[in-house]
Order: sequence, then structure tokens, then C-alpha cells
Amino acid sequence: MRRKFIGTICTIAVCALLGATEVSAAPSAAFTQHYNAAQSYLAQNQYSSAIVEFRKALRINYLDNSARIGLVNSYLARATYYANQEKNYEKAANDFRSSLFYLKMYPGKDQTVQNSMGMIASATENLNQCLKVISFDTTAASRYKKAEELRAMGNFSASAYEFSRAAQNEKLAADSNMQIADLMKLLGNEPRSADYYKTALDLAPTNGVLRMKYARTLDKLGQYDEAVVQYNEALANSKGDMEILYALERIYLKKLAQTPSDAELNANIGAIKQAQGDFETALSYYGKAEKLNPSNVTTRLNVGTLFQQRKEYQKAIQSYDSVLTLYPNNTQALLYKADVYKEMGDGKTALSLYKKVLSIDPANAVAKAEIGEVMKDTMAPSEYIEYLAENGTSAELYDYAYKLHKENDLDNAIKAYRNVIANDTSKVDAYVNLAICYAAKNDYTSAVNTLNTAKAKFPANNLVLKTLQDVQKDSASTQLASASSSYENKDYQKAIQEYLAVSPATADSMLGVAASYQALNDYNSAIEYYKKAETLAPENADIPYYIGYLYSEQQNWALAENYLNKAVKLNPESEAKNLLSYVVQNGSLSILNEGIDLYEKSNFQTALIKFNEVLKKEANNAYAYYYRGLIYDEQKQPKLAINDYLNVLKYSNDFPIANYMLAVDYDGLSNYKEAYKYYQAFVSKYTTDDEYLKYAKTRMQELKPYVGG
Repeated sequence: MRRKFIGTICTIAVCALLGATEVSAAPSAAFTQHYNAAQSYLAQNQYSSAIVEFRKALRINYLDNSARIGLVNSYLARATYYANQEKNYEKAANDFRSSLFYLKMYPGKDQTVQNSMGMIASATENLNQCLKVISFDTTAASRYKKAEELRAMGNFSASAYEFSRAAQNEKLAADSNMQIADLMKLLGNEPRSADYYKTALDLAPTNGVLRMKYARTLDKLGQYDEAVVQYNEALANSKGDMEILYALERIYLKKLAQTPSDAELNANIGAIKQAQGDFETALSYYGKAEKLNPSNVTTRLNVGTLFQQRKEYQKAIQSYDSVLTLYPNNTQALLYKADVYKEMGDGKTALSLYKKVLSIDPANAVAKAEIGEVMKDTMAPSEYIEYLAENGTSAELYDYAYKLHKENDLDNAIKAYRNVIANDTSKVDAYVNLAICYAAKNDYTSAVNTLNTAKAKFPANNLVLKTLQDVQKDSASTQLASASSSYENKDYQKAIQEYLAVSPATADSMLGVAASYQALNDYNSAIEYYKKAETLAPENADIPYYIGYLYSEQQNWALAENYLNKAVKLNPESEAKNLLSYVVQNGSLSILNEGIDLYEKSNFQTALIKFNEVLKKEANNAYAYYYRGLIYDEQKQPKLAINDYLNVLKYSNDFPIANYMLAVDYDGLSNYKEAYKYYQAFVSKYTTDDEYLKYAKTRMQELKPYVGG
């Protein structure tokens, strides 16, 4: 008798089981298949297989209470076995954690846990006993760390339970609830995922990433009104994030399909299209909104701002005037119209409009600020520079340039000094001050070029020579220092710009860009610039370590391993050694899980590739040998299977079933002595009274004549 066996044989600690409930009405065929298989496994005390099947059933219908309770019972039974039979309290604790997760946390608001209070109390007590035996640190920080470890191992339910315990700590509460929400999503329970995202968001309302997760979950659940609220909040704190705009557009379009005569929806879609830069489509929706509600002021104002964005100023003015015709004292329309005239360079008309706003609303801060700007000078500095260049003297132009320079208006000071030089090439101070302005803007290339021109004209001028020497000395160090300061002040975007301005690029400047992107959690960009730094400093062992670390954060284990190996090769004492071990382990685990999933789907050839890949990395991985042995058995290659099962026993004591598989394969090869030996080993180690044990005992009796028994 041969049967496929997946996973290790397990058991656990002292708990009564919950009563069975009925399967939900009209279950799908797939659900019924997994549910019935799970019940059968549970009845045969094959708890691990029951857990797998109940979880599959629950993924198909996360609301099914019978599957949830069956899963709880399986975890409790296996926990009892682990604790009582194997004395493995660590495994028992994990299964008690999982049972409490499905008892307390997984059920929705309409799935009461009141009937399970006794079981919750019992499971909690048993868990505490296990934790006491293994001396588990129950502080919040320790629980959080344990939750992370369990999640990395793929034990999501136990991980979520530990995150819930860590969440009792105020500092860890928001992140722990977000982690639970992520795990709920992974387990297919979107409604409970939304509940935990909301809890986390209430604790950390400024977390933009968290808000987007919550919005996407609401969106997926069809709770569009609340999703819109969350998307809009996220949009208000972003710079026109296109993902958010597209999400809002999709929701509004869906609503518009149901109520096409809703003026506000048409206007909202128009505003989204405007924000996306699709002005023609925006105008189309604005037009529909205006036809449906001609008196809507907001729509007309939006149309005006759209034309203003396109610099179609006359059309913008017409839109604002259409509002002012109906509402002459509408301050928003007046302000927008004034802005148009200001952009057009008509300061006089703009000034009169700003003043009219103040006459209506004396406290209007926007109008006050704009009037101050307009009245500061009859002309903008750039216009005044052009005027002086055509109508003034070089001395007047120099004095104005010097005034702008003192006021730190560097752009206009540069423009003025250049006009001075254009009119009078003998003005040496203009060259020097122009170079100083460029240097102050970190434009050292222009500063050096300007001073070299001055040096050619005034080769003996000490001021020119000294300034040139100082600028050349300070250019690179100043740029890097400024960028470093911005980084230290956590102004990472500015730091990026400053590091990128260093020319030619250096390893330090590229490392600065990479570190800034890393601080912004933009790991892809960080990796890109670390790689650029690596090309400039290929012997720097820290750089591949940084790259490997970021790839590990993205769970790209293969690339992480590649770069960490490079770091260790460059520096055998590098910290990369410790991380490399972790990466290899997780990479192998990821590949192993892929292989197991392929095996379960009977995709043996591809699964074999995965297990070979694991064994190439970890030659002592018993799980990979075991599953590869199963595949060889499926492929009728018993000798290869035997070799793998022997390796299973060599590297692990957790697979008594490997003795059974060896016995069967030797039996099939008529090697009865070896078959008897491994049947005997299986019987001595396997404690579950099931069909495997019965068959082994029966077959041993049959083989005794062949082995001299």
C-alpha cells in the first residue's frame, strides 16, 4: 500500500474541541472537496493535512464558520499532540496562537465569538503554560519580534496573534495593527483586513502608506463612498498622485454610470481629468456638469483655472466673468481673474482687482500678499533690469545688481551683472560678484568660467585670482557638504538634487543620492544609485552590502545573495556575512514553498527544478530531499528516491515517514532485508495508529521469512 504523504507528522497539548457546525448553504464544489477532505483527515488524526485542507476551504469562503471551527479544532488537536506526546512546546505554542487567531481575531462582526469564550480561555491558558516552559519573553517588543519571525516563516495566523499582543503597547500599536491587516489580506479576509487598517489609521492618521492600503481595501470591498474619502485625504497630502487620481476616476465613473445626470459627479471627473493634464476631456465633463446645473459656481471657476493652466488667458477671464456677472462680489473669481492679469504682466489691472477683493473682504490674506508684491515695484526686477540695460547707465545697472545681490535675489542679480558686463567689459567687480552669485547657487561651473574670462582680461588682478582659487577649492566640498546637511535635516529630496548637481559624479555623491532615496523608502531608486556608486568604487565592500540589504528588504533573495557574496568576497569580515546567512535561508525557504505548491498541483517537473535549486544552496535541507524523493517515486525512479529519503534521515529527525517511504521502495525493488529494516524503524518511531502503521506491521510479518525472522 502506498500513499503520498506531505509534511511532517505532528501533535499537541490538552484542550477540548469545539462542536461542529453546519457547512454554509450551497457550498462550491471546490469548497466541499477541501472541507470533506479536512474532516476526514481530522477524524484520522492527520492534523497537519486537516489544517491544510481547512485553510484551502476557508480561502474559498472566508465566511464559512464550519471551516473556521474545523481549522481551530485541528490546530488545538495538533497543539495537544505536540505538547503531550513530543514535548515540543514551541510548536505547541504556535498552534495555540493560530487557534486563538481563528477564534478571536478572524471572525467578522457578524460572526460572534461569544460561544467560544470557554475555548478561548482554555487555549489561552494552555498557550501561557507552553510559553512558561520555553521561558518566552512576553514583553511587547519580544512579541513583536516573534511576530516578525513567524511571518517570515509563513506562519501568518500565529504571527497575527503575536502582533495583536504587541499592539497593546502604545508605541507598537499602529504598526502592529497594520501588520495584522496585511496578514488578514494574505489570508483572504478582506473585511477584517479593512477593520484593522482602520484601527491602525486611527492611531497613525498621518501615515500615507497606511491610508492608501486602507483606501485600496475599501475600494476592493466595494465601499466606494468611504474609499473616496480616504483617497481624497491621501490626495490632499500628495502631489497629484496619479494612482489616487485613477482610483477616484474609476469610482466616480462607476457612480456616473448609475446616475449620469449627476452634475457634481461630472464636475468631479472633470477636476480629476484636469489634475491628470487631460484638459480636453476635463472640459467635456465640465460642460456636461454646467448643462445639468448652470448655476454651479465651482464648475465655472474650475474651467477658468483650466484655461489659466493652458495660458489661454482670455478664455480664463471669460469664465471668471461669467461668475462675476451673476455674483459681482465673488472674491474667489476676483482673485483668480487678478492672477490672470498678473501672469499676463498687467500689474495695474491685477492691482485694482486685488484691491476690490480687500474692499469686500478686508481680512483676505491672499489679496493683501498679492497687493504687496505688485506694489513693491512698478516693474518686476527682471523687467527693470531690461529697462536699465536699454535706458540706464552701467553704474545704475551695477548699483541695482549689487542691491539685488545684498537681498540675496541671486537670479536677478546674475541677470543684472551680466548686463553690466555686456555694457562695460572693464568692470572687474562685476565679474567677481557675478562669480560669487553663481557659487552661492552652487553653480560652480559658471562661476569658474566667469573668473577665467576675468583672468584673461585682468591677468594681474589679485581679487580675480584669489576668488578663482577659493571657488575652485570650495566647489566640490561645498556641494557635498550642503547635500550632506540637507540629508541630516531629513530634507531628502533637496539632498538628492544637491548630490546630483555634483559634477563630475563621484562615488560619494552617488552614495548620497542612494542613501537619500533609501531614507524615502524608494528602494528601487536607491539600488539604482548604489549600483552607480559601485561602478565608481568597485573595491568598496560596503556598497554591495547596501545593495544586498535593500534587495533582502524587497525579498528578492537571489539578487540579495549575489551582492552579499560580492561584499564578503571584497571584505571577509563584512557585516554582510550575517545577513547573507539570513538571505540564503529565506531564499531557500521561498523556493522550497514554491516547489511544494507546484508539487501539490502535480507539476512535478517544475517542482523538481525548485527542489534542486534549494539543495544547491542548502545541501542539508531535509524538506527538499523529502519532496524530491516523492517526485522520484511519482516518476518511477525508486533508486533516486531511496537516496533522497536516506538524506532526509541523515539531516532531520522530524520525518519518521521517510522510513516508511524507504521500506516501500526497497520492497518494490525486492530488497526485502532493507525493506524489513526500514519498516521496523518506521514502526519504532511512528506513534499514530493508522493505516501506515498497520500496513508496516503486516508487511513485516510477511517479510520475516525473507530476512531470516
